[in-house]
Amino acid sequence: MSNTDHIPAESVEDVIARMKKGNIQSVSEDHRPSHGTESTLMLESSSPGRISKNITTTSPSERKKKINAIVKQLIFGQLSQGKTLKNLRIGVLGIKQDVFAKMVGVSRKTISDIENDRGHFNADILGKVFKPFGLKIGLIPSSPEALKALFD
Repeated sequence: MSNTDHIPAESVEDVIARMKKGNIQSVSEDHRPSHGTESTLMLESSSPGRISKNITTTSPSERKKKINAIVKQLIFGQLSQGKTLKNLRIGVLGIKQDVFAKMVGVSRKTISDIENDRGHFNADILGKVFKPFGLKIGLIPSSPEALKALFD
């Protein structure tokens, strides 16, 4: 990466201030891979530093729609818990792991391990990382039929 490509790191305080102003940014839709349906929000693996280059401002209603679509994929088994967190962090907040880790009070390695579905984390840790998205850890039916019945 050349010096002209360098984007200054955003501090946790800057992210929180931006979020409070309602100026949350996320990865733009045109930089996402297409997987056959518009509702699929799977994100490509990206190397560190790529997130900041493709961000656009989104409204609170757009963020809520993104969160709901991602959570729906989790509930119906289309995304793992880790991929869900990664999609939420990048797609909704548009921030890097280290900034997100500081924001929620866990280590960057913990965020990385969760996003890569490594390890088993207690409800307290998972509660911390999903709280910024208005989510909490809970119980849902394990049977796809019972789960589908809840939404019909």
